[in-house]
Amino acid sequence: MPYRDTPWVYNGQIVHPAAATMQIDTPAWFTWLDTLSCFGYGSRTYQIRLTIRREKRRQQTYWYGYSKINAKLHNIYLGKTEQLTLAGLEQACRLLEERGRQERRKAMNDS
Repeated sequence: MPYRDTPWVYNGQIVHPAAATMQIDTPAWFTWLDTLSCFGYGSRTYQIRLTIRREKRRQQTYWYGYSKINAKLHNIYLGKTEQLTLAGLEQACRLLEERGRQERRKAMNDS
């Protein structure tokens, strides 16, 4: 795990010594998210790891994912806590991976 005190989610489960074992998309998952300001997510399918942060915007809190791709930091809007599902996290990873591919293609065409 990259950061010792940051909880991470791999293979659909929380990996952190202080966190109880639980699955994503359960009521316990959403309750647990309410206690966090950030956590990490490692995709099952894509070669992407996200740092996911809760940020306050317009008097409400929303989750955003951040990942470094091709030496550039990318972010993606993930929504409110109730939208933070396994399918949503995997979709965000897919979109970021596609962004990275597009940037690589553009860089190759420009050179």
